[in-house]
Amino acid sequence: MVKIAFSVDNHFDVNRVDGFEMLKKQAAYLVEHDYQIYVNAGDTYNDFTKSLAYFRALQAEVGSAVTIRFLAGNHDMVNGATYDEIQSAVDPLYLHEKILPVPGTNAVIIGNNGWYDYSLGQLGNMKTDAEYAQWKRAFWIDSAIDAPVTDAARMQRVLTTTKAALQANQTHQMIYVTHFVPIREAMEYTVDRPPWQMATALMGSAKLGDLLTGRVSAVVFGHEHFRDAPKLLSGTTYYHQPLGYGLKRLFEWQSQDWWTEWRQTLVTLTVPTLS
Repeated sequence: MVKIAFSVDNHFDVNRVDGFEMLKKQAAYLVEHDYQIYVNAGDTYNDFTKSLAYFRALQAEVGSAVTIRFLAGNHDMVNGATYDEIQSAVDPLYLHEKILPVPGTNAVIIGNNGWYDYSLGQLGNMKTDAEYAQWKRAFWIDSAIDAPVTDAARMQRVLTTTKAALQANQTHQMIYVTHFVPIREAMEYTVDRPPWQMATALMGSAKLGDLLTGRVSAVVFGHEHFRDAPKLLSGTTYYHQPLGYGLKRLFEWQSQDWWTEWRQTLVTLTVPTLS
């Protein structure tokens, strides 16, 4: 069996945690628990260059024992990279729009940062695309991200590249990892928080879930800081276990420290090796 770990929404800088201090503990944990692959699905730092440096250092620490890969969430995109750089094969560890074969198995991990197209907006409170875009520019952190294309166009690239990856790997067991929410079933809605009603449109895309459900064995994602039990939809299991914020004003953890939360929110998948 090949053992794979997934984590998302670690937010080292927002949580005021020294990622490089945690790095040795993480590396030792992954090796000691026999993980062969570790994939982080984004929102590590508020700066892509810091996230890249961290994962390079983590790979160096674990050596050949564990294969490290990462995606960029919206926070990683705020600083340190242009749109073109985010879409490029900037580093071997960067899994966006790439396929990682799981050694010794018939499985592959398909990586894509993802994005959003407002299709997960709260039903009964749906706004126009122009209204969502205006709210985003005024109130959302993503307004600082280099965006030479519309959100709809950016999401269409996600769908196009994902469809191509699924078609190219249809004879394999496929595990898909992304940052943004792909299914409405994972969304939290409310009638008494107007800002969150607008933010729901920026969580992801229902169109991605439509593409994945029934075609891949598992999907791992984050972005929306609510934790769910695994959801099985037409043969596809969706895993949503973000680490999130441990802030005084916005406390989302179940313990009091980042290290405990990282271990408790790891998603572990095992893939059988070929006989």
